Amino acid sequence: MEKTANPTVQYFGDALPHFLAYFGSLAILALVFLTLYVLITPHKEFALIKAGNNAAAVQLVGTFLGFAIPVAVVTSHSVNLLDMALWAVTAAVVQLAVFFIIAKLFAGIEKRIEDNCTASGTFIGGVGLGFGILQAACMVP
Repeated sequence: MEKTANPTVQYFGDALPHFLAYFGSLAILALVFLTLYVLITPHKEFALIKAGNNAAAVQLVGTFLGFAIPVAVVTSHSVNLLDMALWAVTAAVVQLAVFFIIAKLFAGIEKRIEDNCTASGTFIGGVGLGFGILQAACMVP
């Protein structure tokens, strides 16, 4: 008598390669987003964070979550990796636009982040997070 695999184990084995493909792609997209973000913004977030700057940390974490939340939502509804990647690029562009719009509306806010003004970092990170949540709601087909 031949032993058949447990359906749950079989499903897991079938789904694991898809998980690895999506997760690996998302990890790369997240690293690309963070890299572009810190290269495009006028201050150097990682150096500031390393020096103990809370404002830069809060700004970067809020912005990253503003990218990650819509990407997570759209990934669960995407039809393939290309679909997911296109929406991830959209989320990244929105986060970059949010930063530059805030920087234009609140002249000098980048300098206040460099000076460790936590209110400024919280404001930018919070607005980025808020726009990420709004994107997430809009990206569901």
